[in-house]
Amino acid sequence: MADEITTQFTLPDPPDALMAQWRETPPAFLAEGKYQLVDEAYDALVFEADATSIGTRLLMFGSAKTLYRLSIVFNPEGTGTRLTITGQAVEKVRARIAEAAAEHGGPSGPIA
Repeated sequence: MADEITTQFTLPDPPDALMAQWRETPPAFLAEGKYQLVDEAYDALVFEADATSIGTRLLMFGSAKTLYRLSIVFNPEGTGTRLTITGQAVEKVRARIAEAAAEHGGPSGPIA
């Protein structure tokens, strides 16, 4: 799928604190993509966004939806957190994730 993304990068905050922060105030790339928190585990948060185009909504009389999901795993990395982001996002959101990764030393995994 063309909208798939898988990447990793490290942030300086510990996993528990970072997860709590992202629950309360998701980072800009999630907020701009209109992602909402839909699930969580002890080391992961799952966000989902409605990516249904206007044309599809009209064609299907509002009965069809295209949902994009991003799973973010928070793993301890020294005193910080290694994030693994996997899922689907539109090009604009994928670009913002790449920018966020670059701000923190660049992705340590491929941005697909």
